[in-house]
Amino acid sequence: MKELTTDQIDAYHEQGYTVVENMFPLSELDDLNDELDRLMEEGAGENAHGKGWIMQLGLVSNVTEAFCADARILDLIKPLVYPGIAIYSAKLVSKEPHDDSICHWHQDDAYYTKFSQSERRMSIWISLQDTIIEHGCLEVIPGSHKRGLQPTQIRKEGTCTLAMDVDINLNERVLCPVKAGTMILFSSLLWHGSAGNQTNQRRRAFIVSYQEATVQGGNGRQWKVLRSVQMQ
Repeated sequence: MKELTTDQIDAYHEQGYTVVENMFPLSELDDLNDELDRLMEEGAGENAHGKGWIMQLGLVSNVTEAFCADARILDLIKPLVYPGIAIYSAKLVSKEPHDDSICHWHQDDAYYTKFSQSERRMSIWISLQDTIIEHGCLEVIPGSHKRGLQPTQIRKEGTCTLAMDVDINLNERVLCPVKAGTMILFSSLLWHGSAGNQTNQRRRAFIVSYQEATVQGGNGRQWKVLRSVQMQ
């Protein structure tokens, strides 16, 4: 069982994110991708959020529900999410081959605070294949979570359409290409986005957002306490 190092915990608090490599074996990711393919064939990806996106992953199948509640993940994030751990929401975000749609710079809490308030909400971003810059890897502004929730504007093109209505200094940006099975942990206030996919390969990211179990409610039926205060 992996645990966050002191350096990783410090990086999360100071930079708003940290990276954990080799979190999941490739064989396990293959099984997960097979399950996602099955869900796509059944029409789970047909929604307004984007081609190849599947929302409410904690509800749509036993396999994806179990992955969201995996003890390895909960053990890893317990220094960051407490007291207790609850799931706020989960989704598959895909970038299809040669899809030039960008994910606008945004903060997750711009969406999430409509439904519940949390002091320690965060997300895990798991790459289901090797993700290079040309795939449209995750991009972040280190330390931006300390600037608080920013004003937003609706953007009709691209994804993540509740975009930040502030000037973004791209000189501050860090691109995060990662190997399959790597997990990026980041604050719900971190400024992040991604470019389009310039390759002939699909890019998939399994994203789960968690918050302390003492916050009642999340994104509808997706909210569920995974570890009570007493269990943590």
